[in-house]
Amino acid sequence: MSVSRLALPAVLSLLVCLFVAAVFAFHLRGFVSTSDLDLHGRTLLGLSGSLSFASIVTAFPPVPYIAAVMFGYVLPDAGTSGLSLLSAGLSALLALAWYRAFTINGLSRWEAAAASGALLFNPVFLRAAGEGIGFVILHWGFWLTALGAFGLRRGERVNDLMLVSVGLCIMAFAHPYGLILVFASLPFLALIMPADRLSTAPVALYLILLFPVIFALLSFLYVNWVFAFDPLSFAHAISREAAGLGADPSGRAIAAPWQAVALAAAGLFAVCPAAVSMFYAARGMAPLRYAVMALFLSLLGAMVLAFAFGMFPSPAIAASLGVTAAACCVARWPLNRLRRVELLLLLAGAVGGGVLILADGSPETERWKAAALQRAVPVADPELAALSRVLRGRSEILFDAEAAPAVIALRGGPDGIWTSEDTPFTLASLRGRTDARMLVVRDRGSVYGSDRVGRIFPDLYDDGHPGYDLVYDGLRWRVYETSGEAG
Repeated sequence: MSVSRLALPAVLSLLVCLFVAAVFAFHLRGFVSTSDLDLHGRTLLGLSGSLSFASIVTAFPPVPYIAAVMFGYVLPDAGTSGLSLLSAGLSALLALAWYRAFTINGLSRWEAAAASGALLFNPVFLRAAGEGIGFVILHWGFWLTALGAFGLRRGERVNDLMLVSVGLCIMAFAHPYGLILVFASLPFLALIMPADRLSTAPVALYLILLFPVIFALLSFLYVNWVFAFDPLSFAHAISREAAGLGADPSGRAIAAPWQAVALAAAGLFAVCPAAVSMFYAARGMAPLRYAVMALFLSLLGAMVLAFAFGMFPSPAIAASLGVTAAACCVARWPLNRLRRVELLLLLAGAVGGGVLILADGSPETERWKAAALQRAVPVADPELAALSRVLRGRSEILFDAEAAPAVIALRGGPDGIWTSEDTPFTLASLRGRTDARMLVVRDRGSVYGSDRVGRIFPDLYDDGHPGYDLVYDGLRWRVYETSGEAG
């Protein structure tokens, strides 16, 4: 094989390796997203048998949790480093899918490699890759949905129908923001449906398109009803960390301001100028223009809907889906109007992503920027970090670990902790007394309410317990230790 034929695979491999190294470098510098900490903590609890079967099968979102459990089972010592590498690897595979789609649409292999690199190293995509595997899988689902959206109205192919259906299903179960995006996209799916069929049988067309996601959602609701006696129990159990909102050290659950939504909306256009250009380039090609409109309106609608429900992540994370939208625009650009200026648009999107990162003042993005600038990365939740230090190396601890999985991740595992699935915890709930050396309880007056330990001992947080001394006092959590061992 000639040197010239080896050059392109070498360049692609180099791009992938550099990207994975960049994402992992943020991890080594101290940035671990609260989403990853929460996921790793729940994974450790699940693998150790400290979670009930009902808690496992009703966990939401299930896709990243299942992936993390499988990964943790194969590589039990990988920790959050393994999750970071898994997220980077899935992101790199998505970039290779972009490269393949670009070459199919007429770009040369070198042009496709350059386009993939511009998208891959867009700062907001790097930020999304650092958020965790759930958001990367959401990008995968959006990529499949967008690919099908561009072809469904134009060609009415079964393949495009399947891409949209499967993509919506992946998004719904990959991340809480993905579920919101699915609901936000419902009215705009009409833009990508064949006009003649939409006018004659709109309900049937919607059912065909949404059948996989409807079936999956109804099945998940049924599982929640069977095991948790409430079909919507998973919605009440979604934590801020799992939703990508970051930690809440104040305990007041402050929602994102409307300015953050406005910044994300403006950032979407800055990250994805290719979509605006494609809308102009596709003059006289209504199916393509409708697809661009459907994608952009869905993303903007998801931002508004997430804000309304108090589930809006950082602006950079919300706008990062514009990178995948830009990739799909290039992959479906009209062949007879394909110009190399699209590469410049992708570079402009990378610059726009950098500006958005600088403007994003959310706590998680500020921590990510600190790692990028090689500064000290602040702790996401100082109270949970302090709590994990107090519990590290101790045993016979009565603690509702499901209420704060990040503590388990920071502590290194659930060893020595009596969770709700352990016999001592069950006996304590039945008898109203315990032989535990340490009691960990959350303030029932906080926005999150009481935990299981607080429900067993209602006055524990305020008044303590006979024979126990207060050894840690935080805004939300307190730790009591038997008097003979405290100090």
